[in-house]
Amino acid sequence: MPGTRIKQLLRRALGLAAPVVWRTRPRPSLTILTYHRILPADHPARATEQPGMYVSPDALAMQLRVLKQHFTLIGLGDWLGLRASGAELPDRACCITFDDGWRDNYDYGLPVLVAAGVPATVFLVTDFIGSSYRFWPNRLAQLLGRLVVSDMRVLPAELCGLLVRAGFVPTGAPDIAQIDRVIAACKSLSDAAMISLLDAAESLVPVVAGGGSRDLLDETEILAMRDSGLVQFGSHSRRHTRLLPGLTPVQLEDELRGSRSRLEQMVGQPADIFCYPNGDCSPAALALVRTVYRAAVTTVPGWNGPQSDLHLLRRMSVHEDIAADKASFLARVAGLR
Repeated sequence: MPGTRIKQLLRRALGLAAPVVWRTRPRPSLTILTYHRILPADHPARATEQPGMYVSPDALAMQLRVLKQHFTLIGLGDWLGLRASGAELPDRACCITFDDGWRDNYDYGLPVLVAAGVPATVFLVTDFIGSSYRFWPNRLAQLLGRLVVSDMRVLPAELCGLLVRAGFVPTGAPDIAQIDRVIAACKSLSDAAMISLLDAAESLVPVVAGGGSRDLLDETEILAMRDSGLVQFGSHSRRHTRLLPGLTPVQLEDELRGSRSRLEQMVGQPADIFCYPNGDCSPAALALVRTVYRAAVTTVPGWNGPQSDLHLLRRMSVHEDIAADKASFLARVAGLR
């Protein structure tokens, strides 16, 4: 197909251009990559998970091999330690991070990290460790897969309105693009509001919870990852609460200090790096993060330079639909796509 061939050539050209782009970056530089889930091609979670949330184990292994050719792979905590001590920083450093604390990080991600000898930082939502909790986007995706036209009349009006505005058509089998659009639209509401709407919707349109499976890491798995010598942990808040304006000082203290304290008690190591849930950060939240943590990572894309704000570190998100081959991955890391 001519269109496919053109796209392949474009990806290859962008991949070849990536090292040239890297040479224009300030040195020393720090690139932080964001991963979420590690799901094999046949994993059932792929049926409803957003494409921007996962890579396969094979893709992760390929990406680590490519990174080793161009970067010094280093733990984020170790890089921060070098900077704090005034020691020489790697000319081109790269840190691997995983958000949320998914169980598949242990099942499928850790073996890849160990085989490659690559360190990583995993950001944990401390109240959900070892629980069967499901993030609201996953609950929503599962609900969408069960809806038929008649269900739209019984859903909470606010949720129904969001679905309609996102162009959702209840066929009982929405495609991933539909799910993506609906989740993006629903992020206009607070987490508490979405959870409340889903609680009501699921009471009207029952959803099978998936056989009681646990999607998130438990303490045993976390400690095994720690004991690999390659994985360190940071906080992703207590309840994955988006740090938007309107949270009280008590709520902010609870989410920020509470999560760090719980995590340090569990792993017996400093947990002094924070990851903003959904990338949201009000001025009040940022001020408190600066006092509680030595560094924090955002969802703002880009590389970091010697003068970058340690509490607003940029990251590049990596997921399989845009970085499944070497050329696409190189272009992504360079910020070209």
